[in-house]
Amino acid sequence: MAGITQTIPSFVSGISEQPDHLKFQGQVRDIVNAIPDVTLGLYKRPGAKRIGTAPLTDIQSGGSWFHYFRDENEGSYVGQVSSDGQVRVWRCSDGQKMTTSYTYDYNDGNGPVNKQTEVLNYLKTDRAATYTKSGTTITVTSTNHNLVTGDVITADFTSSATDGTYSITRTGNNTFTVTDSVSGSVLSATPLTYVKQGAHENLQFLTINDTTFVSSRDDYNANTLVGETGSTAGRPEDHCAMIELIRTENGRQYGINIFDSTSTGNLTTVKRATKVKITGNSYDESDGTGHCPGIGTEVFAVSAKNSYGSSENITHVKNSSGTTITTGKNNLTFRCTALGQQGVSPNYNANSSGPGGDNYRCSYSLEVVLLHGGEGWDVGDVVRVIPAAADQAASVTGNGSGSQAYLDITVTEIESVQVKATLTNNGDGLIRPAPTPFDADTAVTADTILAGITSQLPSGISAKVIGPGIYLSSSSPFNVEVVEEDLMRVFQKSVNDVTRLPNQCRHGYVVKVSNARMSDEDDYFLRFTGENNLDGAGSWSECPVPGITDTLTNMPLVIQRTGLTTFTVRPFEYQPRRVGDTNTNPMPTFVGKRINKVLFFRNRLALLAGENVILSRPGTLGQPDFFIESALTVSASDPIDISAASMFPSDIFDGIEINAGLLVFSTNQQFLLASDDTVLNPDTAKLRSVSTFNYNKNIPPISLGTTISYIDNSGKFSRMNEMANTAREGEPDVIEISKLVPTLLPKNLDLLTNSRENSLILIGKTNSDTVFGYKYLAIGDKRQQQAWFKWKLNNPLLYHFIINDEYFFVDTDNFLQSIKLIQSDSDPIITQDDVGYQIHIDNHTTISGGSYSSSTNLTTFSNVSWMPNVTSPNYDLVIIDTDTNTARLGRYAKATATSSNSFTVPGDWSGVTLRIGYLYEYLVEFPRLYPTKVQGEKSFSDVNSSLIIHRLKLHFGKIGLYETTLERLGKDDYTEIYESSLLDEYEVSDAPYLEEYIKTIPVYEKNKNVDITLKSSHPAPATLRALAWEGDFSPMFYRRA
Repeated sequence: MAGITQTIPSFVSGISEQPDHLKFQGQVRDIVNAIPDVTLGLYKRPGAKRIGTAPLTDIQSGGSWFHYFRDENEGSYVGQVSSDGQVRVWRCSDGQKMTTSYTYDYNDGNGPVNKQTEVLNYLKTDRAATYTKSGTTITVTSTNHNLVTGDVITADFTSSATDGTYSITRTGNNTFTVTDSVSGSVLSATPLTYVKQGAHENLQFLTINDTTFVSSRDDYNANTLVGETGSTAGRPEDHCAMIELIRTENGRQYGINIFDSTSTGNLTTVKRATKVKITGNSYDESDGTGHCPGIGTEVFAVSAKNSYGSSENITHVKNSSGTTITTGKNNLTFRCTALGQQGVSPNYNANSSGPGGDNYRCSYSLEVVLLHGGEGWDVGDVVRVIPAAADQAASVTGNGSGSQAYLDITVTEIESVQVKATLTNNGDGLIRPAPTPFDADTAVTADTILAGITSQLPSGISAKVIGPGIYLSSSSPFNVEVVEEDLMRVFQKSVNDVTRLPNQCRHGYVVKVSNARMSDEDDYFLRFTGENNLDGAGSWSECPVPGITDTLTNMPLVIQRTGLTTFTVRPFEYQPRRVGDTNTNPMPTFVGKRINKVLFFRNRLALLAGENVILSRPGTLGQPDFFIESALTVSASDPIDISAASMFPSDIFDGIEINAGLLVFSTNQQFLLASDDTVLNPDTAKLRSVSTFNYNKNIPPISLGTTISYIDNSGKFSRMNEMANTAREGEPDVIEISKLVPTLLPKNLDLLTNSRENSLILIGKTNSDTVFGYKYLAIGDKRQQQAWFKWKLNNPLLYHFIINDEYFFVDTDNFLQSIKLIQSDSDPIITQDDVGYQIHIDNHTTISGGSYSSSTNLTTFSNVSWMPNVTSPNYDLVIIDTDTNTARLGRYAKATATSSNSFTVPGDWSGVTLRIGYLYEYLVEFPRLYPTKVQGEKSFSDVNSSLIIHRLKLHFGKIGLYETTLERLGKDDYTEIYESSLLDEYEVSDAPYLEEYIKTIPVYEKNKNVDITLKSSHPAPATLRALAWEGDFSPMFYRRA
């Protein structure tokens, strides 16, 4: 056999569960409480420093946790939302509880408003129910509980039942049973509250600046279902119309028709004259003086009535039967012209008395011209009028009788039209004011025209003259039409030309602008705002259709830092719907769903709900806007609401921003939201599937710098994947980075945090004391380090996070602790020969005031207030002297509890301030050692050879007390505790620390018969850099002759 030696230069490649002969150099079977670092080696993790001197106050059982980094000066905060919805926040610098308020001033003129009830209803994860008990069987009644047999709940009973955690048995949609450990009886329904295990994962958090958004996935809480409420402002009156006078013109009738469109068949027949003639007159053409009185032109406007004024020069209106008509015939307008020609009478008598005699006569030419046919006229209707000139003449007869001349004007032709002009009674909506004067020299005013219309309005229609128009309103539906569209125009609820809107109108009037007759997709709505909110002059601006919902309810809440020690929890303000209708500006698709996650992408707030990603308008974070700004056009700044197209159910639960876009995750698929253009907008946004891997929805994806990583929860164990080269086109590269440790990560992990600066990922599970770590190092596009390891904490975790190179965690004893990932000046250290050594104890804090007794050689520490809060002291409590002014720097001693809040330590520890905490164990389990050849990045282990290991040489960095164990086949384990070789220079329990050290360990065993473990439970550091072994080697094969 030949002598052989080999060196493993480092142990920074972490845990591998491969067979030992397949492990790469530097991989081990197990690592506990160490950090593999390519510079420092495999060093013992720093101790956890307690924040404050006592547990965090008022922590509740269960609940959801979040954290928030303010700035370098103020540091970080950690918060809890308990199962009843209450929010508590603590400062990470000293563990002090902050003041939480639910009162906020929304600047709406109502002053501060307390929203605690609304907040608690949204955030709570517990459920109220009732129970009865018979023996050990507790029957719970909970409506639509949605639980299945085997689900675990935490129950809080009123009485006669044991509070705690139970596995349930489903007995119906509204009932289930649990089994108590204590028998009892509860006959009547008694209240309880319970929380389903894992319910804390329903609350999701996103912090942006001083605002933390909280969304809820809780399917059992109706208050987390996004809804819609409110109502957009209506018109001043529900039923209204606006008539605008376009121009004034002589000789025109400004008529309108008012009718009820909901009534059918109510047509009004309007008869108007189309031709008239003179059928009689009293102009006398008999012999006389030849004078022609009564000549001239006159316009008559005739409406039948009981009597006529003297100035009207109308005698009567009769029908074809000669019956006098006093109503129902209006606005017949005609012009009468009478011309007279003097001449000598055919009966001329020369013996008469000359010109003053009867030898002359007047010949009349009479003409009538129809100017306006009026309303209600029938053929044969006769109007007798007396021309003004004839009325003024003394006589129009040759014999000097003095009677007035008249003209009978008879309607000879009419036309009948049917119009809608009935509101309540037939024809009551037929508004036909008298035509304007036909005399061009007579001025026509808008006031006169509008007064003529308003004077004829039917009962139930109110009118208000606004500028050159009339605003009509009613408590009942009505429609309006203008007869002459060149004179007036009218609109009610819609127009198809925005230029036809008046510049004076009723304040608050709302109108729909229909751009296309066959489509509603380009319609929009305008509201008139009068100057100083008054009727009259003003302007039109876009608005929503009246009467639709405009407000989002049950939206994500916010927790905001509002002062140095104050946080406010409140419903956030989201912009309401301000334009359009349900077609042009519909509610976002998250209405009727629950918000699975809030993200922030491209200056837009992104909400994940169902299969959709919904992004607000950019730049609206202060009051997120999920509605379009204008229905007039599609804008690049409009919201984006896009669905993931997939053959599988693809509810989206989380996402992360990458260079190519927003990568979002369903439980079985990944999608990329991106744009083919440089600008992301509703027209360019695309959401396409990029990969189909399972995903643990309770742990968010994280960025590793140029790649992202996420947890797969589909199998018996969890797996961690890394995705790289995600682009708009093509598939990304996805590898399982936990491939070497397939059983290391348990199922249902729910705590993950990372530090890109330290290339570190830490993963945990609520109520577990094990933290799984992944250390990586990338140089260029090559991964130089991929190392898995474990940490064991003194108590199980409730929550953890990394901020600025510092790992914070809250344990089940409610202590907030931190581990510095890089050494800082504030770390408690022991300095020896100008070299600083960190102390390695958990939950450490300072203590002083010990009382020494020389008779017992014990120092007693009494009334230690936090000791009763340590519920599971499974680790040794120790004290360490780090005071550089003491003579025995670095000494430590284990404490012995004498009561719930007192302990003693041997020796004199009085008069100094000490560090106190709990020991933890650093452990490295080495793989079996084989002769190995390294070729490039590959190594080959010779498993067939015979190897007897003589000795090991462990190369340490900073080191103190440690131990090695050799587990030998067929022999007792051999454990040896080592201190530095310079131990004799120190008194017992002083600091035996060295900056660098090599220790030789004798073995003399076959490599296959020995397993080697390195441990360190001392407060001193422990850093493994390399291992060399020496032994005898035989290749164990025959050489061919």
